[in-house]
Amino acid sequence: MKEFKYEKVYQSIVSDINDGYLHYQEKLPSVRKMAEKRGVSRTTVENAYVQLLNEGYIYSKEKVGYFVRIQDPVSNQLTLNRKSMLKEVKYDYDFSGQKVDDESFNIEVWKRYIKKALKYSDELTCYGNHSGEEILKIQLQNYCQNNRGVKRPIDSYVIGAGFQVLLYYVCALFDDDITVGVDESGFVQGEAVFHDCHMHIVKLKSDHEGIIIDELKRNHVNLIYVNSSSGGYHGHPIKQQRRNELIKYAHDYNAYIIEDDHNGELMFNSKPIDAMAKFDNQRIFYIGSFSKLLLPSIRMSYLALPIPFLEQFKIKMKYYHPTASKLEQLALALYIEDGQLSRHLKRLRKHYYVKSNKMLELLKDSFPQHHFELYETSLMITMSVDQDKIDSYIDLAKENHILVAKNSYHQIALSISGMILEDIEKAILLLKRIWK
Repeated sequence: MKEFKYEKVYQSIVSDINDGYLHYQEKLPSVRKMAEKRGVSRTTVENAYVQLLNEGYIYSKEKVGYFVRIQDPVSNQLTLNRKSMLKEVKYDYDFSGQKVDDESFNIEVWKRYIKKALKYSDELTCYGNHSGEEILKIQLQNYCQNNRGVKRPIDSYVIGAGFQVLLYYVCALFDDDITVGVDESGFVQGEAVFHDCHMHIVKLKSDHEGIIIDELKRNHVNLIYVNSSSGGYHGHPIKQQRRNELIKYAHDYNAYIIEDDHNGELMFNSKPIDAMAKFDNQRIFYIGSFSKLLLPSIRMSYLALPIPFLEQFKIKMKYYHPTASKLEQLALALYIEDGQLSRHLKRLRKHYYVKSNKMLELLKDSFPQHHFELYETSLMITMSVDQDKIDSYIDLAKENHILVAKNSYHQIALSISGMILEDIEKAILLLKRIWK
């Protein structure tokens, strides 16, 4: 059977898509350039592009060009080549919450403190303390007491390169037959650690105040994971009465609580609520981080152990190496000691207050038919949309170079953290045009 020239071009592009050389939303060469590249006529390329359009491999944008429509082709899922692993899809506007905007953190100030830390030449020539540098633990103790109400001894503090590292430390203190309870909405990063540590995971129903206590009793939960600042009803802080009930359950049933206080001090429309660990030093593993206060790339989190676990953990720490950069630990200690973190936190609250309220106003004006809600500590605005429209809304956004996500409650989730206000306005204007 005779094979037409356009079929060769067509097959070549399909192979490039399936093998990962052409990626989702990547722009194809123009008809003229592709014709020159392949040594064929423009008509041949046009016919190949029409075939690709008809079969859904690509889509066209008027006066812009052709783009790859296929996402995660089967062959590429099985064998990702080096090119596809290194290359990431870039979006003009990013509402995913995986980054912070350029105006939220002063890089130049941080560089000064890195340079200051480099002067500690004697300190930098050795591995450092297993549980973290003493100079930073002293500053964290003061910071947690002043900003979160947590009062723990210095030797209870452990510094690690991210939340999951510290969660592994906590899990190592328990036997394999532990049942750990998480909110029904789930927490993928935490659940991955619990699973690796051979713990039995149960999803617990919640009401408007947080995890339902009877759910803990019914499932015989030994270890409870809660995000106290956004683990209540649909992402709001857990109510104080429910916090008290959780602590009481832990004492009555010989259970323990992992309190993830992510961004707890960052509330900007209302007064921050003190951490649960303020009210109990015996049953709560308290974990905080600086991923959104500083930069996500500064992998620095800290754990305050319950008093009864201090000696047991010291024994285990003999076999652990430090995970957080010693240089960054020293820099952060100096940064906090000079009052930079406190000043930065005040600026950040004002920054997110202005940005969130403006973004909420723009969204309500653009989509009056939908309901919106702001979640401060999550730095997120949710948009309630009919479930049968959510995926199409997200796909339309991606096709127009806007990254949005959906949460576990089947809402569109728009983070306020990653873009400056000017770009937020442009993105919402574009969304208004495509989300009809």
